[in-house]
Amino acid sequence: MSSMDGNGGPEWARMLRVAVWRAYSVGHYGKSLIWYSSELLFAYFLTEACGLPPRAMGAVLAVSLVINGATDMVMGHVLRRRAATVPAAARLHVLGSVLAGASLLLFLATGLVPAGWRILYALGTGLLFRLTYALYDVPQNAVLGMVAGDRARTALSALRFVGAGLATLSVAVAAPLLLARSGLEQARAFAVFALVLWGLGMVSAGWFWWAARGGLALEPSAPAMTRPFLSQFRFPMALAAVLAAEFVLSGTASVFTRLEPYFAATVLTSSLARGTVMACVAIGGLVGQPLWTLVVDRHSPSAAFRASAAAAITGALTFLVSGAHSLPLTAAAAGLLGTGLGGMSMLLWAAAGACAASPAMSGHRLAPTQVFGLLTLCIKVACAVAILVVSEILVWRTGDRQTVVSALGLILPMTILPSLGAVLCLMLTPRLRLS
Repeated sequence: MSSMDGNGGPEWARMLRVAVWRAYSVGHYGKSLIWYSSELLFAYFLTEACGLPPRAMGAVLAVSLVINGATDMVMGHVLRRRAATVPAAARLHVLGSVLAGASLLLFLATGLVPAGWRILYALGTGLLFRLTYALYDVPQNAVLGMVAGDRARTALSALRFVGAGLATLSVAVAAPLLLARSGLEQARAFAVFALVLWGLGMVSAGWFWWAARGGLALEPSAPAMTRPFLSQFRFPMALAAVLAAEFVLSGTASVFTRLEPYFAATVLTSSLARGTVMACVAIGGLVGQPLWTLVVDRHSPSAAFRASAAAAITGALTFLVSGAHSLPLTAAAAGLLGTGLGGMSMLLWAAAGACAASPAMSGHRLAPTQVFGLLTLCIKVACAVAILVVSEILVWRTGDRQTVVSALGLILPMTILPSLGAVLCLMLTPRLRLS
């Protein structure tokens, strides 16, 4: 399969020249700013800025994530007709950006609430954020299932992950500034950070809506479902394998992401080192997208998936060996890990889009919102499990006397679990219909 279009450029470059897909990528950047902030900083925010015990933090975030995942599935069904076209999905995406940004601001103001009320306040506002984020998330994700053709779908998935990589890099650059503060000053900084994210999210979502109203170069290819919801649940191997692989990958990678701020704050010795390592993960995921699309075009999606899994495993194990001993080696390992995880995720999302576009692969004529509602349900339940694992690691790490044990207590789970996740995904590769 060749990636070159009639103008001699790669498919992803052709997609980028289309205004609506360019705006879609920018909209994904704004949404990913909020998602990766929740992935990277929420656990640290609740334990360090708000003073919640690790298990209370785990309960707050895990409960909110599971409810968010269930809301995604329900939202996918409810919006199967309202978000059946790209302009309709973009309009709902704008509304979601307003509501999710406002609830994020409320949640990140937890540190400004009296200490006795913080657990209940964090749980309530965290649930509100997760519920509103579903409206922000599901319609925009579903657009990937409205694109006809494997090449175009893979290219758009890569552009999504470029936006996600830029968002992760932005959060990684801002994180050391937040981590350097303490107490009330840190709580106020998180509230200001939420205001910035809210503004960027609304602007980027508005741009996507404006571009989508101007016309499309590609028409939606997936019809809306017309049968009753419960009668549609038949899972052929193609869709089941994608959901299983994404569950494993998201859960194990999330352990690394959520422990990363603790590693940066307690193991690395300077703000420069913290920013470098955290940014390298994001840069790896960003620059890897053109590489993996090239491998797809010159070889096959399965070859790209295996190569990206190998890169993730190599990066994780190198990170384990280097630890805090060599900043250049640790940064390089973090970059390689980000490159591998980004490639695997991009290909799995493209495969989910193929399931949305093909009734034979999803078992029924599921609408794109329904396929991606199921996908994000799996992702968020996996992240909830990861949060509980992280909370237990933090409990073990602090001990009864609240003393830091060692860097190894963080580095081992940060590296071994993503490696195991990549290995399990490799075992599922023969059953994945990668596009």
